Amino acid sequence: MELLLKVAQVVVLFCLAGLAVYAVVVLAKVKNILGHVETEVKGVSVRVTPVLENLEVITSKLRSIADNVDEEITIVKRSVQSLQDITGTVVDFERRILDKIETPVLDIAGTLGAVISVAASILKRLRG
Repeated sequence: MELLLKVAQVVVLFCLAGLAVYAVVVLAKVKNILGHVETEVKGVSVRVTPVLENLEVITSKLRSIADNVDEEITIVKRSVQSLQDITGTVVDFERRILDKIETPVLDIAGTLGAVISVAASILKRLRG
């Protein structure tokens, strides 16, 4: 029985040794894969850095453009408001001019029409 126990221990030790060798092989493959992943990550980081720098420049320019657009919109709003004010002033001026000139011009036109009508009537009687 002791011999059987010793043989079982030897078999178990060989199995453990085989398992250890297998673990070493698997860990070597994992190390190789991790080395490859590290190389790829380094390559990507080298290529990504210029892209990120360009993206930063583009973002800065877009921010500047947005600020300029905001300023221009403010200027356009002020210009439109000024045009509305000027238009209102011109309309008021036109109304005042019409109020002050229209009545006297119509009175003069009416009087002139009456004078011409009377003159025509007088000439008509004198001729005929």
